[in-house]
Amino acid sequence: MPEISLPQFIGILAAAANIGIALMIIILLGERSHAAWTRVRLRAEEFIAMKAELEVAATESERAVQQLRDDIATLQSQVQRAEQDMEALHKRHRETDLPAGYTATPVDIVDRRYRTWRVVVRNPDLGADAGSFSHPAHRWIEGRLFDVPAPNMEYAVEMMQARFLARDGYSVEPARDPGSRDVKDALSAEVG
Repeated sequence: MPEISLPQFIGILAAAANIGIALMIIILLGERSHAAWTRVRLRAEEFIAMKAELEVAATESERAVQQLRDDIATLQSQVQRAEQDMEALHKRHRETDLPAGYTATPVDIVDRRYRTWRVVVRNPDLGADAGSFSHPAHRWIEGRLFDVPAPNMEYAVEMMQARFLARDGYSVEPARDPGSRDVKDALSAEVG
């Protein structure tokens, strides 16, 4: 074997140490790159899982949006039908002749022995809630006519006042018909 001098031996040891250090660096870099690659792979798997969850959520959201659109379309058609029905009712209401002041006879107080007296019943509170002048409830402001069988006008007014109470906002008074004689004449005829 050839003899190696001390400086050669130190050079061989230094070269071996450098090779060892280089191998350790390579191994360390390999481990680090493997760990980094593992982290990247795990992050990629997390992103893939999140993407799958988002796709499922997007599909469910699209289904919910489509259901809401269907519900909106159904409600819009119901609103259109309701508006058409309302318009038909308004048209029928406009075309129907309602009497300006109809006359009614209370059936529970009909007594054929007496003549009928015409009284007018008003309630401005009910008429004010009607909103439209053509609405039948508005007729309460003008007054509704009643033919009441009674021995005299005062008794007829009292009977209707018992039916339509003043505390509820009603007022009852003798009606003044342009075609009939004046109320004063009727009252004076009763007295005389």
